[in-house]
Amino acid sequence: MSDISVLGLGNMGSALAGALLESGRSVTVWNRSAGKAQPLVERGAHLADSAQEAIAASPATVTCLKNHEATTETLRPLAAQLSGKAILDLSTGGAEEAEDLVEMLNGAGAGWLIGMINAYPAGVGKAETSILCASPPQVWEAHCGAIRAMGGASAHVATMAAAIPALFASLFTARQGFMFGLIYGGAVCRKAGLPMEALVAQIPVTLGVAEKYAETFANTVPDQSYDNPGAPVSVYLAALDDVMATFEATGTADEFPRLMRDITRRAVDAGLSEKELTALVDMLAGTAGR
Repeated sequence: MSDISVLGLGNMGSALAGALLESGRSVTVWNRSAGKAQPLVERGAHLADSAQEAIAASPATVTCLKNHEATTETLRPLAAQLSGKAILDLSTGGAEEAEDLVEMLNGAGAGWLIGMINAYPAGVGKAETSILCASPPQVWEAHCGAIRAMGGASAHVATMAAAIPALFASLFTARQGFMFGLIYGGAVCRKAGLPMEALVAQIPVTLGVAEKYAETFANTVPDQSYDNPGAPVSVYLAALDDVMATFEATGTADEFPRLMRDITRRAVDAGLSEKELTALVDMLAGTAGR
């Protein structure tokens, strides 16, 4: 028997298995193409001949496959062997796929944990890396040590499987929204003939403003406190109208700023002109006033 098994040895799965080995745990690994396991075997991992053998070897198994659906497809034929085991799925995927996986695991008598890794493979195993997890409390209590060996700042945030895909969607949208803002900003600067170095030099300033946005979000959204804004929705709409005028004048593709302007205009039309911009959370969710 080993302490823990890992199914899926892509870049991320290999990093997870490596972190578990570094923590002093005995690790069994499996991958459809066995060659990917060799570096881990050289570090002391045991290579299983099948997913079934890997699961049988340990009380808990980390799965890091293409997505939740792939995890379900891999484990469903092994359902009879899952009773009493814990499956710690760190694959990606949507809420429905996560719920389908959990339904299958519950039916097989297995414990479950759905986790979201907030790092690239190079960050796995570091103290500042977080894996945000949803599971029954007893599964977290039993396996949080292994999870924190893979990410020292990991935390249990929910008991519903769908919570993790929703959290991933929200954080990914926020991060990529910033990147797409830079992409569209770079495009309008290019069209206007502005040296790109001038934009790059201002990115740290923009990051400082983003920190203030994060504070505003934290101070207003949880309890829906949108009165007495620092700058109301109407001010943002005026600024976005100016932004759109510049994009149109330079002939720059404007899908992203147009989306922001149109949603902000919807908020004004809905009577939110003097509210904090974060009031749009409840407008978009259909939960305004609840």
